[in-house]
Amino acid sequence: MFAKTYLLFLLLPVLLGLGSGMAAAKDSKNDAGKEKIGKIQATVYYGTNGSVENLGRNATPVPKAISDKLGKIEKFQFSHYRQLGSDSQPVLRSYENWVSPLKPSEEIMLSFESRGVTQKTSLRLDLELWQHRRKVMKSDPVLHPKRPLYILGPKWREGRLIIAVELISLNRQ
Repeated sequence: MFAKTYLLFLLLPVLLGLGSGMAAAKDSKNDAGKEKIGKIQATVYYGTNGSVENLGRNATPVPKAISDKLGKIEKFQFSHYRQLGSDSQPVLRSYENWVSPLKPSEEIMLSFESRGVTQKTSLRLDLELWQHRRKVMKSDPVLHPKRPLYILGPKWREGRLIIAVELISLNRQ
């Protein structure tokens, strides 16, 4: 009798722990903070006045409309532009998320967290640019669809990296 009671007292915390773990898993599925409220895309461009011949096969020409737009910005005036990579991720209501436009490399990454929808057509974010696993920039921009935010990135080879962050979609609230 004593052995059965002792065994019950040993197993009771385990059984209670399993039950609470299952309840926590159920709650995480219903977590409103994980609701997708939009989508962000980050693109890394390379601008240079030098040669673009030895950039590798992942460096693709930039459409004329984008190169014209970049060329109108004083700090971004280069002879040649190439796209090095792009990534898009959902914007979660209350959680931070990351984009890594140079996958599989993690040399340039952006973290973002929603601060709310403004005017039903734009999104305020906490945005951080990370280079070599160090935060190098923090901003709280308001992004609008089809209006990318351009960030002058680090010097690279004979030019500069340019990071474009764009709100691709926004769920109407």
